[in-house]
Amino acid sequence: MSTTTHALMLPAIMLISAVPTLVAAVLVARGNLHLVNGLDASRLRDPAATAARLSRLLALIAIAILLAAPGYYWATGNDSRTTGVTVALLIAVNGLVVALMLAVAKARRDYRDSQRNDTANGSRSERTGRR
Repeated sequence: MSTTTHALMLPAIMLISAVPTLVAAVLVARGNLHLVNGLDASRLRDPAATAARLSRLLALIAIAILLAAPGYYWATGNDSRTTGVTVALLIAVNGLVVALMLAVAKARRDYRDSQRNDTANGSRSERTGRR
């Protein structure tokens, strides 16, 4: 393998690996919230705001991965630079993933509670005869 091919291999892999995250960001922005941990948009107080928040975080993850590509190209042949780019990528992506997980948890906490309506009409077990 030539040096040019070797220098472009890791950046190309990083560019390709960012595509699924970008696609997910676009789909979530269009309202497909079920793609994110099975969120039920009909139970959310403001599904548009939740979709915007989650798609923004997904897009930022993809941008972090995309920015790693030129970083890896710059670091070709230098182990300390490659380590620095890798650590920066890990910190950025993992921090954004934690933010995404917290946003999903917040969205689930803010579900409109259908159980409150069921309690007023009797518990589910009383209505269906099940326990």
